[in-house]
Amino acid sequence: MDTYPLVEARNQLGQLVGRVRHGHEQILISEYGRPAAALVPIEELEELRRLRDEADIAEAEARRAAPTGPTITHDEFMAQLDAEDARAAAS
Repeated sequence: MDTYPLVEARNQLGQLVGRVRHGHEQILISEYGRPAAALVPIEELEELRRLRDEADIAEAEARRAAPTGPTITHDEFMAQLDAEDARAAAS
């Protein structure tokens, strides 16, 4: 996977998007020497979203099947999942 500093990526954005779209490449964009974002083909993004949704559904079903624990609203459950995702991303 090629890495481009943000300034360079901004200057070559059209070319980089073309490489991702047509060459199915993944491109990492760094800011201050650290990974900040990635350009990935839309199909890969859709697959990641599908996998995340499946994992969320499986987690919801597992929690629903658990015999103990308080009942929570959908919004509370989604907030818990978002918080868990944020903690995982930070580690």
